[in-house]
Amino acid sequence: MSDQAGEKKAKATIKRVNHTGISVSDMERSLAFYRDLLGLELVFDSDLDDVPPLNAVVGMDEARGRVTWLRAGDTMIELWQWDSPQGRPLPDDYRPADKGVTHYALEVDDVDELYERVVAAGFHANTKPLDLGLHKTTYIRGPDDEIIEILEDRATDEWLAELTEQTRKQRAVAAGKA
Repeated sequence: MSDQAGEKKAKATIKRVNHTGISVSDMERSLAFYRDLLGLELVFDSDLDDVPPLNAVVGMDEARGRVTWLRAGDTMIELWQWDSPQGRPLPDDYRPADKGVTHYALEVDDVDELYERVVAAGFHANTKPLDLGLHKTTYIRGPDDEIIEILEDRATDEWLAELTEQTRKQRAVAAGKA
């Protein structure tokens, strides 16, 4: 539709984040972490072998691998173990300041308990969960060294709006515009 022709232009809206996709090197090891340790429900498990529409969507020729979906509340974690093409590992010094998607967050009801379980299973955590006001949180590393934030969320829309307004005012003062 054209606005110039006086017609209303349709506007698509984002409804929610449907899933987060993670490329893994060993599906069984990743399922042991995400399903068995974190407690996510496995709802889909499939092998895909050179499906032309999938190749087009992901932008890889002759894509083959195994995909699983794990339910995380009202969203999914999608794990891909690609047999072809082979993926590259994250660099050893990969960190949250790097460009691109650097982590995802799982909201939990008891961050201390999950932290203890993850650390006891031998996985890295940057620190014990800390209270940052909006969240009680820490970052952990998954089986392929992916960064996962686990948190108890305390943020409300009102609190976020208040903090945003405070920041806007501080920026204006710093820029000499207040």
